[in-house]
Amino acid sequence: MSKLNIFNLCRTLSETIASTSFLETARKIATAFIRKRKMPFCDIIYFIASATNRSLQSELDEYFFKKDGKTVSRQAFSKSRENIKHEAFIDLNDVLIQKFEREDGEIATYRGYRLFSADGTLIDLPNTPTLQEHFGASSNATDKFFAKGLGIAAFDVLNKLTVFAELYRYDDSEKRRILDIIDGFNALGCYPKSIWLLDRGYPSFELFCRFGKNAQNFLVRVSSQSLKEINEANEPDQYVSITRKGVTLRLRVVNIILPSGETEKLVTSLSDDFTLLDLAELYAKRWGIETNYLFLKRKAAVEVFTGETVTAVLQDFHAAILVLNIAAIAHREQEDILQEGNKGKDLKHTYHPNKSKLIADIKRDFVKLMITNNPLHRAFKQFVLFANIRRYAYHAEPNRRFKRNFKTHRCPHTKSTL
Repeated sequence: MSKLNIFNLCRTLSETIASTSFLETARKIATAFIRKRKMPFCDIIYFIASATNRSLQSELDEYFFKKDGKTVSRQAFSKSRENIKHEAFIDLNDVLIQKFEREDGEIATYRGYRLFSADGTLIDLPNTPTLQEHFGASSNATDKFFAKGLGIAAFDVLNKLTVFAELYRYDDSEKRRILDIIDGFNALGCYPKSIWLLDRGYPSFELFCRFGKNAQNFLVRVSSQSLKEINEANEPDQYVSITRKGVTLRLRVVNIILPSGETEKLVTSLSDDFTLLDLAELYAKRWGIETNYLFLKRKAAVEVFTGETVTAVLQDFHAAILVLNIAAIAHREQEDILQEGNKGKDLKHTYHPNKSKLIADIKRDFVKLMITNNPLHRAFKQFVLFANIRRYAYHAEPNRRFKRNFKTHRCPHTKSTL
């Protein structure tokens, strides 16, 4: 079986957007988008997904000038988009994930297990009173408040897909939301053989109980502030029993010495079939979600919003997730094309597709990708099939390491602290 084709994915998404059933579930009121307008329902969906970091009116002028030589005012667009639920973009992401699960014949696994990680990140929002009230705000040294939200995502670290994402209040509890997410995955029933990889901010007795109740495997890193029994487990590999409120858990605790000399303490439900070396390799794969957030903020420009209402912010957030997932599917296809072209060549380095360029191309050609019925259309050739792949490809040096800088630094493209 072959991998999911980017053309087939885009065709499915475009058919979904154009369907009457999607319109009926996406609009807030039954009378919205009945009359023929300058900006129909489909155009609003396409525009939100394709918008970049330029001024909103400039984006609108370019979008509609290419379409019919006319334009739409910023005020008219802002008014129309309020009639669309932000869940429309969540539904499109669900369509993408379901198609991937159903049709992709080469889903990546680790020893037969699907690997998932979940983590949160702070999102800078337009600093309006409405958004401060809805999402909360943080203050700085000058006592000025800034609107922020808490983005939490569940990420398929091997297939590079964001399976779940939501934007919560800035002061919401990440630990509580993670419990909701793993319960939600358990209710789906479509990932019976999976491993959750979590960082130090989430472990708790309740979390371990929830994994056990759901029969879900896990590998999590714990801090020095963890449960007493875990803190005192200093052997390279041992089992501990923990009892709280009449409930007893038996957990495997391993201590791995990193190249830096630091000890990494991990707690897992995995059996002795997984050696210490396996567990170290496995936990290192969690870093994929950090890279995904980097692309979400810097390349998909999730913090560049095209509106200042709650609906607009949520639409833009989930549209950025959609673009990132489309890019992940296209990236897999590009990877195969590059590797096929490199067969039989004595290359010093292994080259990989440039995902930053790919995301930019998808946003620029989003409408073309959605409306074309021909996989040989120029837009597909441009970023999937031909010269641009090799031209912008990069090589990754194996075993390259840098000393980690724990100092807070500012991202040059956003106002966020990464």
